Amino acid sequence: MERFEIMKNKKQKFYLILAFIVLASSQILTHFYRPYIYSNKINDYGFADTIGSLVCVLGICFLFWGVKSFSNKEKNKHIILATIIYSVIWEPLGLIGLHGTFDWKDIVAVFISGALTYLLKEIIEWKMSKSEILNSQIVDK
Repeated sequence: MERFEIMKNKKQKFYLILAFIVLASSQILTHFYRPYIYSNKINDYGFADTIGSLVCVLGICFLFWGVKSFSNKEKNKHIILATIIYSVIWEPLGLIGLHGTFDWKDIVAVFISGALTYLLKEIIEWKMSKSEILNSQIVDK
């Protein structure tokens, strides 16, 4: 049981570190990359416009998972919920002027963020469970 607790804490720390990396990267890109692209009229295929939307689901889910341990099923629900909130509720608020501007590219980017979050979660969970199995085999010997 103790080994399992250590793995949960290790996994939570990993998610928390990833959350801070994702959120810090998005802020750096928003404050430096976006103005550079706009001022030099570079076509980056909309990346500068959608930075926040591309990382929103990643950032919030990784932050939640870093603070508290959740089952895989609960994590999947978080991804779906965050994707719906950002695409169906948050982005359309731009239509009525509560924040920024409404942009269809941002909605697409939110769904990409949701898919990327799911893919990364699956890879992390697989790697961590593989590591846990290897550690338990070594300790048992």
